[in-house]
Amino acid sequence: MNTSAGKLSLSLAERLRDAAQAAQPSYERDLADIVAIDSGSHDPAGVNRVADWVAARLTEMGFSVDRKSSPDGSTGDALVARRGGSGGKRIALFAHMDTVFAAGDAALRPFRVDEHGHGRGPGVTDDKAGIIAVLHAAAHLADLDTERFGELVLVFTPDEEIGSPFGAGVLREATEGVDAALCMECARENGDLVTSRKGVADIEIAVKGKAAHSGIEPERGAHAGVEAAHLTLFMQALADHANGVTVNVGMLRAGERLNIVPDRASLQIEVRAITAVALEATLAKIHERVAAPLTPGTEISVVSIDHCPPMEESAGGFALALKALCIAEALGITTGLARTGGVSDANKIAARGIPTLDGLGPVGGGDHAESEWLELASVPERVAMLAALIDDISGSA
Repeated sequence: MNTSAGKLSLSLAERLRDAAQAAQPSYERDLADIVAIDSGSHDPAGVNRVADWVAARLTEMGFSVDRKSSPDGSTGDALVARRGGSGGKRIALFAHMDTVFAAGDAALRPFRVDEHGHGRGPGVTDDKAGIIAVLHAAAHLADLDTERFGELVLVFTPDEEIGSPFGAGVLREATEGVDAALCMECARENGDLVTSRKGVADIEIAVKGKAAHSGIEPERGAHAGVEAAHLTLFMQALADHANGVTVNVGMLRAGERLNIVPDRASLQIEVRAITAVALEATLAKIHERVAAPLTPGTEISVVSIDHCPPMEESAGGFALALKALCIAEALGITTGLARTGGVSDANKIAARGIPTLDGLGPVGGGDHAESEWLELASVPERVAMLAALIDDISGSA
């Protein structure tokens, strides 16, 4: 960054921070509004109430809003909002409207600010803080007449917590050809941004054996549980920490009665890896093992594989991270870069070669638990950093 550009960026970042600080009460009111709405992934009506709220705000802000419904109605709707600017770069920001919490939790644990200045409530960090941060960052850029992007594309999905069976397609279509993608999952507890996430494959394996009376003629049986035990040991041994591969047999079932040699068993396995190469290599080893049972008379089959690619570190993603770090330094924000084993919608976008940066929401933690918290003091700085990053990307060559 040259000296004149650095001074300009610092000036804009400071103005954005001042605007975000002035808007902090509004941010908290907005956050309280959507935290008060139950929006579990399997509660389409609840997710749609959040979508109603977000769509209304986007329309007020001058965005064109396209609302998309899942074909079978099993999830809530997705929103794709667009706003043109004065430049050429197309920048996408995305957040999810669903939570992991059950209907009724919002009434039991409404939004509140605790004695530590932390926001509390179901979904406050994952990901309702990210939703409101997007809206406020876009509003500040408009208010300061600093919309140098060609198009700002905002995507709000309804089903990220269950793997985005519907939302992923909407997100892929909406982000086609964008120059940069910013994921609004919240920052790590220490404030770090996220440059890499592991990919994951969820695998279900079935073992078929042969039943027999366990006391009279066990030798006539083929023990599916024994083969499942062999498989469990094999799977767990596939973990390769040096190469970022983890394997977990999370569920193991066999048999129904004590006096019968089990003729059925099943395993549910999770494989995670930092790179697509490592993930595919591990899956290849699993398929090879499945083809060669150790227990005579048993057969093994892979029932299903649910696959999400890793968000691998890339030159484009790292360039975005460096921009964000430069802006953070100008604002006096302490932050770094992190790799994580958790999956987000950023995985699906980064895997298509789009420069992607994650963890751009405010600082929070305790995701998926009643202890979930949001550091409200981090909001103005993080909203300002996000808005300044959008402007920096917009003005880059």
